[in-house]
Amino acid sequence: MSADMDEVLAEVKGGKVWPLYLLWGEEFLVRKGADELVKTLVPDAAMGLNLAVLDAASPREVAQELATMPLFPGRKVVLVRDPEFLAPKKGKGDALAKARDAWKAGKRKEGARRLLALAGRAGWGVEQLDPRVPGAPTVEQWKDELNVDLAEADLAFLQEVAAFCRDERISAPEGDASALLELLQKGVPPGHALVLAATDVDSRSPLLKFAQDKGRLFERKVAARHKDLDLTEIAREFLVPFKKKLGPGALEGLKERIGGNIRLLQSELEKLAVYAEGPTIEAQHVALLVHHAREEEFFELTEALQKRELRDALSYAEDAMGQGTHALQLLGAVASIVRSLLENHAWLEKYAGGQPPRTGRDVEARILPKLEQELKATKRKTPNAWALAFGMQAAARYERRELLNALVACADADLALKSSASGKLVIERLLWTVCTRA
Repeated sequence: MSADMDEVLAEVKGGKVWPLYLLWGEEFLVRKGADELVKTLVPDAAMGLNLAVLDAASPREVAQELATMPLFPGRKVVLVRDPEFLAPKKGKGDALAKARDAWKAGKRKEGARRLLALAGRAGWGVEQLDPRVPGAPTVEQWKDELNVDLAEADLAFLQEVAAFCRDERISAPEGDASALLELLQKGVPPGHALVLAATDVDSRSPLLKFAQDKGRLFERKVAARHKDLDLTEIAREFLVPFKKKLGPGALEGLKERIGGNIRLLQSELEKLAVYAEGPTIEAQHVALLVHHAREEEFFELTEALQKRELRDALSYAEDAMGQGTHALQLLGAVASIVRSLLENHAWLEKYAGGQPPRTGRDVEARILPKLEQELKATKRKTPNAWALAFGMQAAARYERRELLNALVACADADLALKSSASGKLVIERLLWTVCTRA
């Protein structure tokens, strides 16, 4: 049974600390909950001394850290994000994403260990990572064994990691959780706590049962099917700091435009809370602001490209194509988004001196009076001020040449798709080109 976060936080404040806190489910909610829990367990002043954050660690390494006494008296908390030793063999979504993200961020050892742990689920070791090596798993085997779709860029990534592991003598982290489970069952030092934040958990993991029986388990799952999606409590939670609520029809409007993208939901609610002058966010606010802020059908993809979030863009494209969306439809959406970014970029330079507006009121004061003259001459409708502010902020994340190159890439992708190339690979390559900084 899932615990209530407010009750557990009250327990901590009252002095009750459990040896294991396991949070799992939707990534954004899990990370948000783990951060809130850790801040309550370890006050800011003690974080640098009594908090250990481990990434890509093995269960034995986690156990060693959890058993080690802190430098100064007080609680000792060990936080492990996305532990590979908890994940099922065939995980959901892009199982390579976290390894790639760590690698791109310069955390090469973490990225390598995450990739090795993933390969280890299928019984593959360091020597089998490089796809060029005889006997290495094929693309089909990665799919069959681990539910991982390897794109062209992934093959190069595997080669790089394999070479890095050879040079640095990095081996696969041990996946056996027995050492950690043994410590938890024997008892951790008083006041010590382990916080595991995971997006996916193997239902057979003994750590899951321990959290249920002798720790605290939090499930923050979000329904995959749109008709089953209930955002009521999540939206209420996000609006508490603003002391605002959603009026009739507002939540339904958000659900239709955002779906189950919780990170995007929080972002939109924050914008709406700033926009709404009264205590209630009305349905017309959602229709006015959220509708005009992005392409209606491909809003998640628009958000990802506006923020240059390659991982989110790839995830959306994979889900969309898995549900029957043709690659040419996605290409059309990308091209439309890029053209919109390019137009906003031109307006940003021409009417705002390259300084993106912070609010809709800023747009109304110094940009719209000039822009309206241009739009009137071409008989175009004046955009909503807040939507234009967000659009210019997004455009500011790109250079003009990058957006022009992205349009060229769209043309190349169109030719490739009409020449019978793999739709998945073409779209992945296009998104990589758009999101990656030149």
